Amino acid sequence: MASLVASRNGTPFAVRSGGHTPIAGASGTNGGVLIASDRLRNMELKTFEGQEVVQVGPGLRWIEVYEWLANQGLTVIGGRYATVGVGGGMNYYRSVHGWAADLIVNFELVDARGNIVQVNKKSNSKLFWALKGGSGNCGFVARFDFAVFPLIEIYGGNLLTNASGTDALVKASASYANPMHGGTLDPLSAANPTIQLVLDTRQRSSFTNLFYNASVGATPAALANFTSIPVSAASTVAGPRSFIGCMNETAAFSNDQRRLFRATSVKRSSEAVELAQRVFDTESSKLRTVVNGSVTITYQYMTQTCVDAAHANGNTIDLKPTDGPLVAILLSAAWSSASDDAYLLDFLTLLVNSIDSASKTAGLYYQYIFLNDAGKGRSPFPTYGRGRSLPVMKAIAKEYDPKSVFQQLSSGAFKL
Repeated sequence: MASLVASRNGTPFAVRSGGHTPIAGASGTNGGVLIASDRLRNMELKTFEGQEVVQVGPGLRWIEVYEWLANQGLTVIGGRYATVGVGGGMNYYRSVHGWAADLIVNFELVDARGNIVQVNKKSNSKLFWALKGGSGNCGFVARFDFAVFPLIEIYGGNLLTNASGTDALVKASASYANPMHGGTLDPLSAANPTIQLVLDTRQRSSFTNLFYNASVGATPAALANFTSIPVSAASTVAGPRSFIGCMNETAAFSNDQRRLFRATSVKRSSEAVELAQRVFDTESSKLRTVVNGSVTITYQYMTQTCVDAAHANGNTIDLKPTDGPLVAILLSAAWSSASDDAYLLDFLTLLVNSIDSASKTAGLYYQYIFLNDAGKGRSPFPTYGRGRSLPVMKAIAKEYDPKSVFQQLSSGAFKL
């Protein structure tokens, strides 16, 4: 990688790591050089600035890191699904620590000149800020150094409901967002409810990842509205378990179809969740039959303590504490045939625009697009810091990459 960048011969290239976002071509190249990070799989405990950290390569999946650390009684903030590639993003501990990127204390980076540099608060500090939320726009990350903390038993489960339980899950999802008494007020809790419509049977169903960061025997009050819903036989029983056991359950979720994402956000409230669900139900009911097709809406709650923690750590996303908490919404479609590609892309575009229009009219819109869920054609960076982060990100990229190597020669889903 360093030799390719340093040669400055104009060769296009792509970097592929563990992966997350389903955007065709985002980590591929037609006629260029593909750099696969599969062999960058190092895991090592070190001390950095007096703090214990784990150094991990970008070729790893999160479950590999979790299992390795668990053997040493430790864990780290990372992805919520076992097979997601190592990097930043949403996590189960976010109400205490913020984004996964907020616990990165150092990056080992191949920069645009082909140099291998250490990037942290004291060395290349501006670049350190730009890398947290900035995707691959300033270099290739060859190693992440994450702060670690003690691993404890947790309460959790992955709950699946059939059509008869879906309305109850929608109500529980809205109640969880209630600013006066909802479960999001408990910073130890996390929920990830998803409502699905299957397009060849027209059946609704739902699934929810529940997590509580404490060793408790009884269902925490924050999650009680979810656990009271009758579940299907395929569900796991919510209860005390190991963190690794909870994460391994997510490995069963299939990722073998064609898939698209869209993302938007609303203010954290019951009304906002109910509004988004109404729009989803209305628009998805108009869809034609798609063999092996489905569409989903997922509610990802960003609490006030999460926003506060992320803001204190400093990152390009720069959610403002004064703007309050939010719900980051993931809209997704999955299907089998290429003949349905354009149809479902058009649908997701219509759906996200409809939710945005309705939430703006109701005064419930929140200006933020979560990059990992943004999907083809969406531009998350203008929503960072109410639009103030992007000009600074561009200036830093120009300083460290004056020839725009990572803007023009490297593939990627989201460019500055």
